Amino acid sequence: MRIAGLHKQTTLQSLRQRMLIASCLASVSAATCTAELTSATPPAAEAADTSLENYLATWKIDKASRQIFVQSIPWTDAKQLFALRVMARLALAPQALTAKWNAQATAVSVAASGPDANGSDAKQKIQDQFVRISGRAIFVAPQELSAQQAEIADRKQIDVVRIVGDDGVVVDVLTNSASKHWPRWQTIDEPAAAIGLPLSTGQGPQPMFPAAENVAAIESTENKRATLQQWPTESPALLIAATRVSWYPPTPLGALGVDYGLFDTIVDGKKLVAGDTDAFYEIVAAVGRVTQAGIETAAGPPCDIVPMIDPSQDWFLEHRGEPITIKGTALRAVRIAIDDPIRREQIGTDHYWELFVFVDTLLIKVNDRLQESYPLVCCVRSLPEGMPTGENINEHVKISAFAMKRYEYPIARQGGEPDNRQETPLLIGKQAVWVPRPSPNETISTLGWVFTLLAGVVGLLLLLGAWSLNRDVRKQRKIARNQLPDRVTIPRADE
Repeated sequence: MRIAGLHKQTTLQSLRQRMLIASCLASVSAATCTAELTSATPPAAEAADTSLENYLATWKIDKASRQIFVQSIPWTDAKQLFALRVMARLALAPQALTAKWNAQATAVSVAASGPDANGSDAKQKIQDQFVRISGRAIFVAPQELSAQQAEIADRKQIDVVRIVGDDGVVVDVLTNSASKHWPRWQTIDEPAAAIGLPLSTGQGPQPMFPAAENVAAIESTENKRATLQQWPTESPALLIAATRVSWYPPTPLGALGVDYGLFDTIVDGKKLVAGDTDAFYEIVAAVGRVTQAGIETAAGPPCDIVPMIDPSQDWFLEHRGEPITIKGTALRAVRIAIDDPIRREQIGTDHYWELFVFVDTLLIKVNDRLQESYPLVCCVRSLPEGMPTGENINEHVKISAFAMKRYEYPIARQGGEPDNRQETPLLIGKQAVWVPRPSPNETISTLGWVFTLLAGVVGLLLLLGAWSLNRDVRKQRKIARNQLPDRVTIPRADE
């Protein structure tokens, strides 16, 4: 099994769908949108864009084009349609350029400062530059879309997130979807951050409180036993459009800057899918920012892996991202090169190591077969010096890592029978701790030589039994290796 570099191809269907949405959102009428369905090719200038200003101007969502938001009128369908257009185009921007623009973002407190927070100084505040807000998310509510908007955007609603910055500035963020773990229509207090394009000052959408017949369903869905509340009446200092709102809960990974909102798209019980990609690399980057001792302290002693591998317990639903320690036998350790230069820059290295570790368990039944060990997939940034590597090793290791997902892979069967399916936890850590087998010089003391002769005599008597046992061990190792998947591939995030 190998977690390979990113695929270079994007599916034609995905590309067409994304181009279609962007094309439709570039219009403000259904007629114009329909006409654009037959011509969704982006301007050739997009490939040459290196600045956010040029990119926005190319797609006619620059500051001059966004004057509709400066008008001192309530939130209208026209404003909402234009906001959807901005959000779609930001989501479709090349990844390398987005990373560059994000790095150039200014603090929102600076962008929103001025003598008047209600719009008189909007021209100075609304620029063609990203702004960043970091603070506490205090409220999330869905903003419903009209039938026309829903058809164009391929969704029935977007989310509006109110964030109070660390310096007290109030910002509303339009995003396709905030964390699904945040309750809607309730006061919350979660550490959050966003980078986005400023749209207006002092005004924005005010999500409509759900009708009475829908309140009970919402309360049941949220399961928080809290009274639903209206959207806050206070006007924001700034309204921005962002591709996402990041969430950093008070956990070991959250403290390392891992956005738990990325976990929303992880799919358990499946192979690695596009929704897993960003979370995978973000965790790999995060473990590079902490010491091995720090991870080991957070993870604690080796754990019982049975709850993790039992699909009926759905362990990852409540424990995703938690640090754990495992101890077992690595049968494979392979260096995986990272092809994508953006990902290499993100995580600060050009490779990682993929290990398959068999961990001892109680007697369990897997695919109608009894066994006392189970394979786990561990991806680490480095291995100890001198540790054997390759497709066929047998080394004792201890790994403290973060649990990412429950991964499914096929196990080939003989005789033309359908393949079995097996699931295993996928863990991401900083490095493996190798426990080498002691050498003869380390294990045989001076007095030990006295017993060596006796052991030799006994060994001769047991030679046949030892040979038989060794044959069985080799057979068991072969069976164990056959339980491993041939390859695990990390897809592109946009596939």
